[in-house]
Amino acid sequence: MNSAAKMLVLFVILFHAAIFVVEVFFWMNPGVHGIALRRLGGPVGLDLQVQAAVLRATFVNLGFYNLFLAVAGIVGFGFLRRGQVSIGRTLILYMCLSAVGAGVVLLVSTQAYLGALLQATPAAIAIALVVRAVRGDKRPAAAVAG
Repeated sequence: MNSAAKMLVLFVILFHAAIFVVEVFFWMNPGVHGIALRRLGGPVGLDLQVQAAVLRATFVNLGFYNLFLAVAGIVGFGFLRRGQVSIGRTLILYMCLSAVGAGVVLLVSTQAYLGALLQATPAAIAIALVVRAVRGDKRPAAAVAG
């Protein structure tokens, strides 16, 4: 995996770890849930604090989903370091594909456009770079030399 792909994967890991912290530990902060609920299009007329309280368990769950994705990327890097490239790449691609999928769903179902783009775009580029590198690794020796 080249350094650009590693940096993008690291961004995806850090992004999801940060979202875990925000959703699990800071969700009830009005500055956090206020922004999120306005972008996600919560029920009109309901107080944001009430919505946040009702949705607290859901956002804790979402936070842990984000943590588990970040862990998949971290463990993937660990396997790469130990020379188990296929397993490492699989975990990293799983994390990135999940991030792209979730980002696309967020993009088309809410007004959280910046969050969706931050979630999906780096992961999509990382996927493209990893796939390109894998395809380059599988070219015949004559094609590489020529």
